Amino acid sequence: MKTRLRALTIISLVVGLPIFIYLIRQAGGKDILTRVQTLGAGFALILGISILRQFTRTWAWLHCLQPAERGLSFFAVWRARLAGDALGDLTAAGPLIAEPIKVMALGRHLSKAALASSLAVENVAYAVSSCVMVMGGTLALLASFALNESLRSVSLVALGGVFAVMVGLALTVALEARVASILCAALARFIPHEQLSSWVGAKLGYLRDLEDYVFGFYARRPVDFALVALCEAAFHALGVTEVYVTLHLTGDGSSVRQAFILEAVNRVVNIVFSFVPAMVGVDEAGSGLLAQTLGMGMAAGVTLAIVRKARMFCWIGLGLIFLVGLRPTKNSQ
Repeated sequence: MKTRLRALTIISLVVGLPIFIYLIRQAGGKDILTRVQTLGAGFALILGISILRQFTRTWAWLHCLQPAERGLSFFAVWRARLAGDALGDLTAAGPLIAEPIKVMALGRHLSKAALASSLAVENVAYAVSSCVMVMGGTLALLASFALNESLRSVSLVALGGVFAVMVGLALTVALEARVASILCAALARFIPHEQLSSWVGAKLGYLRDLEDYVFGFYARRPVDFALVALCEAAFHALGVTEVYVTLHLTGDGSSVRQAFILEAVNRVVNIVFSFVPAMVGVDEAGSGLLAQTLGMGMAAGVTLAIVRKARMFCWIGLGLIFLVGLRPTKNSQ
């Protein structure tokens, strides 16, 4: 598995880097450099907005824990998030490695079961809020800008797909449909390899407990649910603010609507291409093409992606420092 992930990371970079270089040349390297230099000390403001975004999801995770388990330091949870995301952003494993790292980082404070369950709830809330964000951005794009037939068709298909995912998630939670454990049980039954089948079967109890926690949270903790929803909404609102401020500081300017659409599409890119290290190439392609569609020019979108990447590497560096400081600990399951 590690070998395959390493190979996927290398392949992603080999494909992404030429795209990155090509887009900079297409958009105009000197023009982009001038825009980045125009940003100057304003980059500190971008970092400030982005740290507030991290804080919102940290608060959301804390409120996904049981009230009796909230003795954790806010900054301990924030450090765990940064450490996990740093490794996830740098490898093709993405969330597959980022989420376990976050749990491991706090293992000396709480059980892995409590941490994993609360993190699962926060990720579900983030997924739903992202779906809402993407749907809103797509509708704004369709309603406000003249798109060619192919782009309009793609937007409508994406809108339908996101809506279907959102309805599926809502029905799963509302009906307490134990889809994950049912699929896991079926998988254990049909896997021919005896050891692998036994391992999957052994995880069924843990998976059912996880489902109980998720369903119980949304059904029996309305106040915490409302606070988590507000935190996720704030995360996306700050994302739009970051895009708006970045474009103005680099001399491009934008309307709030344009910033909203750019951030909504960025959510899609982050989710679909989470296996691409640091979103090399794909972020520049998505932001550049969309900015061109919005009448801002490709250089504006590519510059936005580069500034976003510089911000990302600042937090990756800090996250790696926190990651080095982690020590494996023994704790209850």
